[in-house]
Amino acid sequence: MSDQNEFGDDSGVVAGRSVFGDEHGDPVWRDTGTADSSQYTGSEPRLQEADPQDLGVWTDHSSAPQWDESEDALPPVEPQEPVGEVLGDEDFFGYEDQRGYAGVNAGGSAPMSSSDRDVPMAVLVGAFMAAVILVALQIGPALALVIATAVLGLAAVELLSAVRVAGYQPAVILGLAGVVTMPLAVYWRGADAIAVVLVLTVVFGALWYLTGVGVEGPIRGLAVTVLAVTYIGVLGAHAALMLRIPTHGTGLLTAAIVLTVAHDVSAMATGRAAGRTPLSRASPEKTLEGLLGGVIVTVAVGVVMGLVGMPAPIADPPGSFWTAVLLSVVVAVAAPIGDLAESMLKRDLDIKDMGSLLPGHGGVLDRFDAMLFTLPATYYVALMTGVI
Repeated sequence: MSDQNEFGDDSGVVAGRSVFGDEHGDPVWRDTGTADSSQYTGSEPRLQEADPQDLGVWTDHSSAPQWDESEDALPPVEPQEPVGEVLGDEDFFGYEDQRGYAGVNAGGSAPMSSSDRDVPMAVLVGAFMAAVILVALQIGPALALVIATAVLGLAAVELLSAVRVAGYQPAVILGLAGVVTMPLAVYWRGADAIAVVLVLTVVFGALWYLTGVGVEGPIRGLAVTVLAVTYIGVLGAHAALMLRIPTHGTGLLTAAIVLTVAHDVSAMATGRAAGRTPLSRASPEKTLEGLLGGVIVTVAVGVVMGLVGMPAPIADPPGSFWTAVLLSVVVAVAAPIGDLAESMLKRDLDIKDMGSLLPGHGGVLDRFDAMLFTLPATYYVALMTGVI
């Protein structure tokens, strides 16, 4: 008799028969029709005979996850607080910017124009900030580190406030502490401190939500907290990496600042004067003409730096003319990426500016968004070319 006839199906197992057999290896039968199921030979487990109706139920369902399409399956979504409204006293940080992307819709149409910006005021504020930073660099790296840390801290407050308004629940105090600690730790212990601060941020962030300090949306809350520390703290801490370089650290940071400012100013001026072609949906007001103008002027400034041999160590030994030109090209690429990255975040949060602390500019992060990308770009160009 074939196996098919003996077992009744292709599975090799008949209901009521032991799958192990007796001590001689022969199959053992039990009477499944009796009320006393204990009357069988052997002590091995037995397969119960399945009810055909039960088998029919299983065949009607897929093994893939099934989604409940009924409208009552999920609780109603509570409306989030509209972006741009003033937070109440119960919120840890207030949100300063009251202007929103009034023209943004589901199709991603262009936001309201920023042509109402006070350009003379913006130029005045920008010149004042540049003067303060350059004077601090001339005085010494310690003062420059203090200013850099303060700038990063204000930028972190703006970002964490913006995501709170958008409905996220970040660990605000922890995120701010991580951002402020990052450049100080890097200046003290070098690049190894970056990993230490990030690990501590994740660990204490988990404890933040485990202990109930932050009780809503721990995944999203922890994610935006780590984003703030990484985006602002890690990228900005490269200023501290440069400042801790003996003798030429301030000169390296000066080169990064000069090239970034040259790009920002020239791109804005060219875009306002001749901008016609939109550059990216992340920032509808930025144009391809403005980008090209910024690239040309930035590279030109790099050429001038190389010709005059300032600042060291980029344009003067151990650097050279070609090192200055190379750095200007890298900054011309990194600066617009940093600018568009912050615009992408603002568009996702449905806001126009991260803040309103700087007249004519918006928030601190709005002013230093490109710098967050050009700082590490400058540091690693100097590292790979043997300047540091």
